Amino acid sequence: MYYGQLAQVYDAIEKASGSLEKIDLFAEILKEAEVEDVDKIVVLTIGKLHPDWKGEPEIGIAEKMAVQVVATAAGIHETVVLEQLRKSGDIGVTAEELLAGSVQETLFAEEPTIAHVYNTLNTVARASGSGSNKEKIANLVGLVTDGTPLEAKYILRTVTGQLRLGLGDMGIIDALAVAFTGSRDSRPEIERAYNFCSDIGRVACLLADVGIEAIREVKAKVGTPIRMMAAKKLSDPAEIMEKTGARALVEYKYDGERVQIHKSGNEVILFSRRQEQITNQYPDVVQLVQSNVIANDCILEAECVAINPETGTMRPFQELMRRRRKTDIMATMKEVPVALFFFDVLFVDGVDLTSLPMLERRKKLEKVVSLDARVSLTVGEVTEDPERLDAIFMEALGTGHEGVIAKAVHKDSIYQAGSRSWLWIKLKASYKEGMSDSVDLVIVGAFHGRGKRTGVYGAILASVYDDDSDTFPTVCKIGTGFTDEMLEEFKARLDEHLIESRNPKVVSDIKPDVWFEPVEVIEVLGDEITISPIHPAGRGRVLGSDGGLAIRFPRFTGRWRDDKGPTQATTVSDFLEAFEKQALRFSDSS
Repeated sequence: MYYGQLAQVYDAIEKASGSLEKIDLFAEILKEAEVEDVDKIVVLTIGKLHPDWKGEPEIGIAEKMAVQVVATAAGIHETVVLEQLRKSGDIGVTAEELLAGSVQETLFAEEPTIAHVYNTLNTVARASGSGSNKEKIANLVGLVTDGTPLEAKYILRTVTGQLRLGLGDMGIIDALAVAFTGSRDSRPEIERAYNFCSDIGRVACLLADVGIEAIREVKAKVGTPIRMMAAKKLSDPAEIMEKTGARALVEYKYDGERVQIHKSGNEVILFSRRQEQITNQYPDVVQLVQSNVIANDCILEAECVAINPETGTMRPFQELMRRRRKTDIMATMKEVPVALFFFDVLFVDGVDLTSLPMLERRKKLEKVVSLDARVSLTVGEVTEDPERLDAIFMEALGTGHEGVIAKAVHKDSIYQAGSRSWLWIKLKASYKEGMSDSVDLVIVGAFHGRGKRTGVYGAILASVYDDDSDTFPTVCKIGTGFTDEMLEEFKARLDEHLIESRNPKVVSDIKPDVWFEPVEVIEVLGDEITISPIHPAGRGRVLGSDGGLAIRFPRFTGRWRDDKGPTQATTVSDFLEAFEKQALRFSDSS
């Protein structure tokens, strides 16, 4: 299949207003494609050639290099491209406009196929070392000049992570269901397979080549991360007990990094919440698993917590994150040792345990983990009493923990890979004051500091993630509560993600002094969620209002969520749900 056919579909999807229409358009191109092209179409549309967990190099072309590509392909100066980019705010549109007006033609150009585009981008991603930038530019220029201006538009958007179709992972899964089973009814089975193999390209290939039967055979496998189950958040113990079915396992919530541990014999692989391999960052964790996990082949989940080497007491999450940012791992390992607190087991010696109820999994966990001073199970207790839940919560706070997680223990309390459900519910200290939830926001822009803040950023612009449209609508501008050290860190970290103009996935009515790629995630608290005329998050979905939602008096907690990617930030749906709960809370107290 030629890439031009996919570009035309992209154009139609971008112009389509409704999500169902977008899904149906994408399903049509999947049905028309050859089997060997289906997975390539899917991964190009997601903008990631390989799953994160495979550790393969990704495209990651900076806007500056994309400008060089357009200038070379069009035979014009870079300043012309930059001027056009400032007007359009979109490197793809800029490429399309400038190449359409270019007189430059390539002799013997061949219309690029989808396979050729994929392979070229893979070559670009793998280029490294001296001269690699020239090699990348040359390959991209060749690709752009072989295609039409419309193809160039979507190629440049793809390589810069700005495809902007409003079609996220779940929309693609819906399209796969429609294309290869005829309806969306099979979506849960396809989503389940994706959650267990964490490779949407593989899922697409199996569906196109074999069918839904192959999807049903996808199972847990050591070495392949399972997409992690997540918890909802509530602030009322009675409501938590009601949601979990009147009985729950209440576990301490540890201030560490969640890791999924895969062990096969003596080989150990560690995956983060983002599904990145982090084994090299934690050689001591590997040793703890090798010595304390009895099972030969297994998949376990644990909280990795920094500890004080002298007292054994727990240290904050940010201390642990120092190990993710340091290159001298062995030295940092001595400075920031860790302890492991296991809380779930998903697979043991050939048996998938995810369909077992919570307490049965807990019993299996007790049998495969040998405990010592640095390896434990999470502190937990089964209760039916909301008052006891609250007491455990206070005990957790009193011993330096974040709070508790209440987990349902009824017969259907399975491990729901990839989902955020009422089977697990967090109760944290921050939910007891101000806004009922802390939120994880994506930084998309900043404002230059003045006076004492000259030379650093005085305020930042932050967004939630809209998983329906695959965009980042803003919810607040944060300008208070920063220490001098925080401001210096913001400047150093954010400047790595500076871009000339707004990323097309960012939705904002506010224009900051500088824009960033939506990459960095931080934890934020505020006084309340309010309806806003200037922030677009949830606009059109707030009952009785045409405004969006914003955070009143937002403040940075000091916690960078290095363990979360931008699409794992708080979603618009989460935000709307929190707003509704807040309204109920206020009405009950009045």
